[in-house]
Amino acid sequence: MLKVKNKKCINRLSDKAFQANKTRNFIAVIAIALTTILFTTLFTIGSGAIESFQYNTMLQAGSMSHGTIKFAPQGLLEKLKADPLIEEAGYRQVLADSVDNPEFLKRRVEMYYEDPTAARLGFISLKEGKLPEAENEIAMDTESLRLLGVPAKLGEKVTLLITVKGEQVEREFVLSGYWEPEKSAMNVGFALCSKAYTDKYAEELAYTYKENWYMSGSVMYEIMFKNTSNMTEKLQTVVENLGYSLDEKDENYLGCNVSWAYMSNSIGQDPTTVLAIAAALGLIILTGYLIIYNIFQISVIRDIRFYGLLKTIGTTGRQIRSIINRQGMRLSVYGIPAGLVIGFFIGKGIVPLIIDMSSYQEGVVNTSLNPFIFIGAALFSLFTVYISTRKPGKVAASISPVEAVKYTDISADVKKKRKKSTDGGKLYKMALSNLGRNRKRTVLVIISLSLSIILLNSVVTLTESFDLDKYLATFVDTDFLTANARYFNNEYHSPDERISESFISEIEKQPGFEEGGRIFISLNGTVIMPDPSPIHYDEDGIIVDKNENYVNVDEDMNPYCTMYGLEDLPLSRIEIVAGEKDPQVLKEKLDTGNYIIEGLETDDYKKVYENRIQYSIGDKLKLRMPGGEEKEVEVIAQIKIEYYTNSVRYSGDNYVFYTSIAGYEKLGGNMDSVMSYGFQCEDSREVEMQQFLQDYTDNIEPQMSFESKVKYVKNFENLKGTFTMVGSVLALIIGIIGILNFVNACITSIITRKKEFAALKAIGMTECQIRRMVCMEGGYYAAGVILFSLVLGTLFSYVVIGNFVIFWFTTYRFIIWPMMMVLPFMVVIGVVVPYITIKVTDKESVVEMLREE
Repeated sequence: MLKVKNKKCINRLSDKAFQANKTRNFIAVIAIALTTILFTTLFTIGSGAIESFQYNTMLQAGSMSHGTIKFAPQGLLEKLKADPLIEEAGYRQVLADSVDNPEFLKRRVEMYYEDPTAARLGFISLKEGKLPEAENEIAMDTESLRLLGVPAKLGEKVTLLITVKGEQVEREFVLSGYWEPEKSAMNVGFALCSKAYTDKYAEELAYTYKENWYMSGSVMYEIMFKNTSNMTEKLQTVVENLGYSLDEKDENYLGCNVSWAYMSNSIGQDPTTVLAIAAALGLIILTGYLIIYNIFQISVIRDIRFYGLLKTIGTTGRQIRSIINRQGMRLSVYGIPAGLVIGFFIGKGIVPLIIDMSSYQEGVVNTSLNPFIFIGAALFSLFTVYISTRKPGKVAASISPVEAVKYTDISADVKKKRKKSTDGGKLYKMALSNLGRNRKRTVLVIISLSLSIILLNSVVTLTESFDLDKYLATFVDTDFLTANARYFNNEYHSPDERISESFISEIEKQPGFEEGGRIFISLNGTVIMPDPSPIHYDEDGIIVDKNENYVNVDEDMNPYCTMYGLEDLPLSRIEIVAGEKDPQVLKEKLDTGNYIIEGLETDDYKKVYENRIQYSIGDKLKLRMPGGEEKEVEVIAQIKIEYYTNSVRYSGDNYVFYTSIAGYEKLGGNMDSVMSYGFQCEDSREVEMQQFLQDYTDNIEPQMSFESKVKYVKNFENLKGTFTMVGSVLALIIGIIGILNFVNACITSIITRKKEFAALKAIGMTECQIRRMVCMEGGYYAAGVILFSLVLGTLFSYVVIGNFVIFWFTTYRFIIWPMMMVLPFMVVIGVVVPYITIKVTDKESVVEMLREE
């Protein structure tokens, strides 16, 4: 075969064909833009959410470093900087085990020396002044200075009460610099001292972490790798290169961890996340394919004779495919940029709502102009256009000139049947028969229109399954929960951090107060093990229980336990898993001091960890509370430990027990340790009560704090609203694509049947009858959409949402009303669109249509 240089000619033919299809071009550009909007919105939301969550998590972690070597000795910095895996490294030295100023009760302060690299990685950017240089200089964040009552002014005196290796000392500093803390940072402040300070108190800051576990004097090395791939493996290699071990049992063990803020380190390892992203991309590609494919199918059908004539003059199939592909790429040049811009701003508007529903409600929102958003969306859109134009191009390339002349857009697999009828041609029968001309297109249009309906119904099903009671039960068991501020910071360790009786007394005096109850706690009790004891050393030398769980024991190998004493209100609200369930009988037996309730740990879905259950109902055990005598008790029931409502908010004991307040006292529980006080309030007075608690804990007893149902109800509504908004936007865009697809199908059908309509008119069929027939075809489309949506939407709701897309705070509810509301609208579209289409396109006379080639 002779090779002819005809690329310019082919390009010119493609451009001329492009200019002759203005209507097609307009619809195609809209379709490509919509597809690009979907991709760009998805990528912008994903990128912005990851970037924002990552940044706010870094703020909580206190550093943007990739990894940290913890509680290490000094002298490793130069070795770290010389490691080929490391881009840069800095260090911070712990100068105090705690900062004890009472002003820092609700917002603790940590004291360090940090080199410039560690300070920068720790988000410390001085607003004024400099990092400390003299031994008595200090730099602090403005919020910590405000709590101390010290003006943010250079040269001000700052007095800190610190504990170093068990000894409390008071030291005075001069403010050398200060910075504004990030608004979403964890409730922690920082005080930075100088290198001269560490030199002066070198003896005090000697490294003794391995000997007595005091953090003061130890060093945290902050590490930045050259990239974020395989950071865990890299950090392990770095520690080994330093000559240390990662095995806790070794003498040269050195702790380290990769920052949990960097999602790139874990996102690819989560199959659920990968599956969700793949499903979203697949859905967008499918919706984009459906409409773009149909648009170019229309173009091929309209110009099929043109392509047949090109074949007669020697144009190859490859050249015809090139003509169509070039048109697709040219349309992409117009549609994709518009979609990128619109999609980015839609995504940028949604990201803050997603952050607002998260635990970072007051966090920083970052949605940067990441080039990967636009590159990724553009590539996926181009891929969608490519696969969408491939089949129409293949049809045009493979058809012969003779076939092109008689092409009717009837599926090749549809066999013609001779029909016998005695009642003449019926319009509804003719309309139904016409849908079978191109079954593939009919199915694609029905699927395209149904996708948005199914998606909308799924979104509403999911959000309506959000269970407020279940959500609230996790975080707050009563209308209000009050306690010492340390309790809410997970730092309740002794009766010194108990809630004050004066606070409780004031609460009970407030209008709207209904009933309340205390929860007492005794820490460091022990369970006397029988002989032989189930507590033993495993093969690695770690003390474990009968279920091979790590356990904390005293010198006699008896495990520590936590005992809670519950007054009537909290006792009435416990969730019993097994054992005595009659509240009156349960309380009577607990009051004797001869019975206890075992607390069971659960996962996020309130499912009990079976391998952490220590006893069965009826088992007897011996308890010794601090300062009390040994006493035998019987397990009368088992309940779920509620992390936020009936526990100390941190784990550490494998043995957790509950009893009534009378039983608690008889068992030797600490009656001075009131951990928390929960109470109910009249609904109409909740806002008033919230204001009272806020004022009281701010001004009268600032060491006290509270949580309320009001706060979590607001969080719940934000969460539900964001899910609804994001899902509805996606359903709307997919719905627009489906409607455009239906319009294209109608246009295709009418264009290819012009001669057929002319013949029907020639034998006496009126224009009104033809329009009615075409409208009936649209009605059948609508019926197909209704049937498909109801069947597949119901199956998807039951099988997928009901089993796989239910969160811990949801209770699945089957609903169908969103589909029922939308389906009448689909019937209207199914009738109106064909009517308008044929009215606009059917303007030629019968003779002109019959003459058309």
